[in-house]
Amino acid sequence: MDAQNLPIQVIVHCDAEGELRPLRFRYEDGQHQIHTVHIEQVTDSREVEFVGIAAILYLCKAKADGKEHLYELKYTIQTHRWVLFRKLY
Repeated sequence: MDAQNLPIQVIVHCDAEGELRPLRFRYEDGQHQIHTVHIEQVTDSREVEFVGIAAILYLCKAKADGKEHLYELKYTIQTHRWVLFRKLY
């Protein structure tokens, strides 16, 4: 999977203060197969701006195919859209 701003569907936990924590996401690959990734841990989250557009980046650990992976998810605040920004390993 070569993920660079791949649109994804995300299940998120929202606490009483409005903080978002992604729990799992799914994406469609080039062969039109749907893959679900269960997030084990959110190791970091921070607000950033891309060309003046506010977003939150989440660094997430997950297991897939018996291996641990590190994903970076991006949530664009204004449009309420999620993308798989990149897969680090």
